[in-house]
Order: sequence, then C-alpha cells, then structure tokens
Amino acid sequence: MMKMMLGVASALALAACAEKSAAPQAPAGAAAPASEAAAPDAAEPAEEAFVPPPPPTRADDFAWPAATDTVRIATSKGDIVVELYGEKAPKTVANFLQYAADGHYDRTIFHRVVGGFVIQGGGYGVAFNERATRAPVSYEGDNGLPNYRTTIAMARTSDPNSAAAQWYVNLADNNEALDHFANDLGPRYGYTVFGRVIEGMDVADAIGRLPTGPGGPFPSEVPSETVLVTQVAPVDAGAGE
Repeated sequence: MMKMMLGVASALALAACAEKSAAPQAPAGAAAPASEAAAPDAAEPAEEAFVPPPPPTRADDFAWPAATDTVRIATSKGDIVVELYGEKAPKTVANFLQYAADGHYDRTIFHRVVGGFVIQGGGYGVAFNERATRAPVSYEGDNGLPNYRTTIAMARTSDPNSAAAQWYVNLADNNEALDHFANDLGPRYGYTVFGRVIEGMDVADAIGRLPTGPGGPFPSEVPSETVLVTQVAPVDAGAGE
C-alpha cells in the first residue's frame, strides 16, 4: 500500500497510506410532606466545551491570487468552501477538479488528524478501502503559495512528483516545515498549495480537535469519530449527499 507522507524532520510529517458529574442530592431532612409532590430540581445548564480561539496566521496579510474556481467540500461535520488558484497551480487544480467531477471524493473519510497541524483526506472510503488513482500530477510546490493556516495542499510521498488525490488543510502556519525552499545546496521540495478555505474553517478546526487513535491500517492519528466527505463540487452546482 502506497504511503503518502510529508518528509519533514518533525514527527508530524504528513502521511497517508500511511489523534459526568453526579446528580445533585437533596439535603437531609428536606423531604416534601406526604400530601405534596416533591418539586423537581431545576435542570443544571449544560457546560459548553471550551473551544480555543484560532491561532494567529500570516494568511490574513498575504496577497492571495485571484480565485479561478470555488468548491464546496461537504462533510458530515459541515461544509468547507475553498477557493482554488488555477493560475498558480494549474495542473494541481485541474487534477483536483477532475477527481471531484469523477466522484472520487464522494464518501471518503478524513483518515488523518493531527491537532494543530493538519486534517487529511481524499484517499480512503469508510471501510478504509484505498481509492484507485490516476497517474500523479507534476510538482508545483515552488509556486510561491505558503502553507499557512486555511490553505489546502497536496499530500505526497518523498517523491515531489507523486501527488495524486489526497489533500490536507493546514490548521496552523506550517510554512517553515512544508514550503519549498532553495539555497546554494539545492532545493528542499515542499507541498503544493493550490487553494484556501474561505468559509467553514471552524469545521476544519472542529475536525482537528477530535480525539484520535488507531484505525484501519493506521496505528495512530485516525479520528475516533468517522468524518465523511460526502461530496466535493463547484459551489454553483451545490454539494450534498
């Protein structure tokens, strides 16, 4: 089974194959008279789970290019709307849109979640059956688009020209680890950013907060709650099951 991974020094390298209180008691001696029914205790308001604020990101100040396409990634947690940058990553965007049009992403799962780093999907069905892919797309990671929070980028193996169908959403500014970089020693190949979340980043963050563990062929980083991608479609075509 092919493992799609981000070859970075961090253990968070992107990989795809291959993260009650007791009821209150009535006080003693406070029983209601036999002729009266005891009044029910007032319901305690449910304590809301703490949701941390989103981390700061340089994405807000970056000069993003004009969008060539906009798609809705419909999930079982809500919709994520992404604008795509076909002028900066033409082969990658065309590849992604073709997989979407072919229904490749329908009823796939987010099979990898690393809190504060990425959520990754696009490759596996509910039963962890790996979806067949076409030939990989050529590397476009040197297009100048950074792996900032909110961006969507392609997962791949250690071969920079191996990206196929799997993608991830950056939950934080991961540019230091994941961007293309070149110096006198040569290039360090990065991961191709080809779009950005413009609506529904709260959905991505909620997925990123799910507890994880083993699942299917993966020893870790599989969300304990199955999160489906029901469809990826242009926004004017709608999305849903």
